[in-house]
Amino acid sequence: MASLLCRVSAAASLARVCSARSRAARPGVLRARAPFATRASASPEPAPDADTMSNDFGTFNKAASSSAAERNKVPIAEAFAPRLRACAPTGGVVVELACGTGQHCAHLSGELPDFAFLPTDLDDSAFDAVRMFTASARNVRAPLVVDACDPEWSERVKRALPETFLQQNAGVDAVLVVNMTHIAPWRATLGALAGAAAVARRGALLFVYGPFKRDGEHTSEGNATFDASLRGRNAEWGYRDIEKVVAEAERAGFGNAEIVPMPANNFAIAMTRE
Repeated sequence: MASLLCRVSAAASLARVCSARSRAARPGVLRARAPFATRASASPEPAPDADTMSNDFGTFNKAASSSAAERNKVPIAEAFAPRLRACAPTGGVVVELACGTGQHCAHLSGELPDFAFLPTDLDDSAFDAVRMFTASARNVRAPLVVDACDPEWSERVKRALPETFLQQNAGVDAVLVVNMTHIAPWRATLGALAGAAAVARRGALLFVYGPFKRDGEHTSEGNATFDASLRGRNAEWGYRDIEKVVAEAERAGFGNAEIVPMPANNFAIAMTRE
């Protein structure tokens, strides 16, 4: 993992010189939609090397995402894209929370060229990597610092969007959250759901991916082991009960819950803004 982070850091440094244009990117339709890959990963998503990690959920999530994203970006796209198009057939704006290194945003922006993507994260420590991975995608806006625990994060996102968009639309078309709920305090999940409801238009998609418990129980021995390691690292981390996340999303203003089984004993929650 350490060597992977070094490679990402080196490539990101090069990207600062070569991809300045991408930092000022604006939404737009660039290229024909590529077909989805057909192979979905079934491998587990292990924690990063403990020797390389701090006790900060932002740092942990970025390190974990860089390798896991390569394994799960295709199945996530296959689950997310058709549901997004059902909610927004003519395109729109997608906000990603906890974007990490930007690999999901980069992949999805190619699959969904008629959507504009706004990647956000707790801090800007991985934004060079985000710019590198999205350098060729002009439908990805500059990454934005957003703390899901901040009750005003939705207003920060709105200020980052073009005024013309806000005049013509009641909100964004989707909020995407990948691998955040278990590597963050519970208040971050609650803040993510409340802010998503505040920034999303009626009928917009909420898509939350990650490992969860079902009915209070782990779905695999590996998940139980990983959960125990997370809670040992930080008492505020850990797998969430998927039913509780759905209930909180409903309380925030989302409905039509669909729980989607995903590879590697993960799940996605897909809901729409009411």
